[in-house]
Formats: sequence, C-alpha cells, structure tokens
Amino acid sequence: MRSVLRRIKNRLRPVRSRPVILMYHRVATPTVDPWGLSVRPEHFRQHVVMLRERRTPLALSDFVARLRAGTLPDNAVAVTFDDGYVDNLREARPHLVAANVPATVFLTVGAVGQAREFWWDEVARGILGRREALYCEVALNGSACRLQFGAASDDELRENSWWRAWQEPRTSRQRMYLEFWRRLRDAGAAARDDAMERFRKASDLVAPAPSDLPMTASDVAQLTRDGLIQIGGHTVTHPVLTLLGPEERRREIVEGKRRCEDLVNGPVAGFAYPHGAEDEACRNAVRENGFAWACSTVSEPVHQSCDVYALPRVFVQDWDAPTFKAALT
Repeated sequence: MRSVLRRIKNRLRPVRSRPVILMYHRVATPTVDPWGLSVRPEHFRQHVVMLRERRTPLALSDFVARLRAGTLPDNAVAVTFDDGYVDNLREARPHLVAANVPATVFLTVGAVGQAREFWWDEVARGILGRREALYCEVALNGSACRLQFGAASDDELRENSWWRAWQEPRTSRQRMYLEFWRRLRDAGAAARDDAMERFRKASDLVAPAPSDLPMTASDVAQLTRDGLIQIGGHTVTHPVLTLLGPEERRREIVEGKRRCEDLVNGPVAGFAYPHGAEDEACRNAVRENGFAWACSTVSEPVHQSCDVYALPRVFVQDWDAPTFKAALT
C-alpha cells in the first residue's frame, strides 16, 4: 500500500524543469525535407512565445557561463541554429526580437554568399522533389553512383514530401537518395563538390528559390547587428570531423573560426560539430584551437556534469505548441 501511495504522490508532484539547449536549422516550408530540418514560421512563433512565457531564455554564452558557475536556472533555455540559412534572418529573427529571446547561429562559413543551396538540400530537391525521370551516373571517389528512376506520380511526390530519412525507405528514389547522401557526406570536400557539379548537370536542376539559400555576409551583419543573435563556428565545408586527419580537422576548425570572426568583427567562442560527429580528438582540437565550448547533437537536457565541449541539444522538429510544450517537460 505504501508503495502504491508513493507512486501516486510522485505522479501528482509537479514536473521539474531541466535546462535545455534547442537545436533548429530552418524556419521555412520546403517541398521536401527528409531530415526534418524545417519548422514552419507559425510554429516557430508559437515556440518563441512559449519560451518567453515559461522559460528563462539565455544567450548560449551566458548559459554556459552559468552552467560552469553552478548558477544555471532549472528552467533555462538557449536557442541555436545550425548551418546559416537566410531564413534565420528573414523568418526567425523577427520572432526572436519580438519576444526578446537570444539565439546563436553556427555558421558553415564556406557557404556564406554562395548562390546555391546547401548540398543536402540540392540532392533532396533533385531526387525526392523531382517529377521527371532521371538516368545518370555520378562518379564519386573512383566509383559510380547510379541514379536511375522513372517519372514520379502525384502520390509519390506527396509521399516524398513527408518521408523522413530515419524511416525505412519505401521507394527506389528514397533508397537512392539515402545512398547518394551518405556517400556525399563521407566524401572529402573536393570530391563532393565535383560530384555535385556532375549531378547538377545531369539532373538539369533549376535555380533554387532565394529563400532556400545560405546567408550572405551582409545578411550575417544584419542578423547580429543588435547583439541578440550571436555567431558560432561550424567549420568551413561541413565535413564529418571524425573522418578527417589531424591537420585537415584543424584547418576546418581554425579557418572556420577565423572567418566567423571576420564576419562579425569580434571573437567567436562557441562551436557545433557538423553532422553531430565528434570524439575525444575532435573535442580536444576544438578546445586547443580557441573555442570555449561546443555543442553536440545528443538530444537530452543539460546537467551539471556535462562536458562543455559536448553540450547536448534537443533537436526541434515542426511541432505544434502542445507537442513543443511536451518536449520541454
């Protein structure tokens, strides 16, 4: 009987908040989004309002400082974005400013100002979002990736719009997309760039919408002009750092930091690991090359014993307000 009463008491006890770092990428509604990177603007507005009402929003630099000092509130929250999409400025920033919620954007600096999408979006649009048939081979690191499929029906295009890459592939297109994406992810930057150029020509991709591009240097300046949004490092080419040798890994980290600091004309303290790929060697390289803390993609709350060079972040998806609220508790 006592054990039953204890369980009932525990269920009635208010749930204690835990500090969290939130990981976003985009505030947008793309036609295909296999990695669930986008939150529609209306949902993002609801998220920000809820954070202001129910949490203590902190700049991530302040969040980490208070974590180290042991003074981090249980309901603390920090907002982050990875990669550097232009919608972080055009769609996310107005809501953040309206609610006075700070954020950190981790920039892939090699993409700043480029007139094409990030490669993973380009591949998704060129395969999953393509109506026409495609028959081509793309050479990558000495072997061929065969991309061959017929024209898509309306039903298949609709299915591709909601399919997520962590789900079992249902169609040949989805399987081809995953295989091509994995090989591109693990390739070196030069090999990937060459393969992407071949893919663009073979698939005859139309130009992307301006709203799907990375930020320009001018966009970064606008984003950070009042200090509410800060910048962090995210390497130059968004590689899998664990697959690189020590010197190449160091170049990605150091050059990414230098170029971020040039963009904002000031120091940049934080880093996020591309693809979430990190190990002891990566953490040491980030620390030894001037970063004060770094974020992983382990999706859990922050606790006092966290390694500040592998801070966990909760991956935010396109959740409505009730789902977002549940994810925060």
